[in-house]
Amino acid sequence: MTAILAMLAGAGIGAGVAIVLYILGFGIELINCACQIITCDCNGGDAIPAMWEGGSFMSVLLFCTIAGAVIGLIYGIYKMKVASDEEARRRAAADSEEAKKQRIKWAGEVKQKALSVANTCEKNAKDYKALISPNYKADSQMDTIMKELANAAELKGKVDAMANDTKTKGGASK
Repeated sequence: MTAILAMLAGAGIGAGVAIVLYILGFGIELINCACQIITCDCNGGDAIPAMWEGGSFMSVLLFCTIAGAVIGLIYGIYKMKVASDEEARRRAAADSEEAKKQRIKWAGEVKQKALSVANTCEKNAKDYKALISPNYKADSQMDTIMKELANAAELKGKVDAMANDTKTKGGASK
């Protein structure tokens, strides 16, 4: 749409330029004619009626209108390209801003979930009671072992005493 409007505007400008050029040329020819009259050079080849007939005006008008329309079309295409690039740049900036907001939102959600998991783990760690004690209770275990060894030594001592008793009384067979 912009290219068509620019083409029509260019055609109008071209037609206006043709009229201005025609008027300017007519003025120059009048000055040339006046100079020829002043200098008495009446044999000049530029006679006003022959030079500025209606056919030549139409040719100049048509040429300038077509040239203006082509220039206007090229300018319109250029303006459309600039507007399209600007719109793409604006859309990319908006998309980039929207993507940034989405990334920030997702990061906040991930952070919240990580905090929730960390709080749950911390709570579970406080409430956790191990079924098996990780501490080695050496004192009580050593006491039990010492008592058993003492009982075993005491029994061995009794057995040895009984064996010695039996040897001295002669109850043992040789």
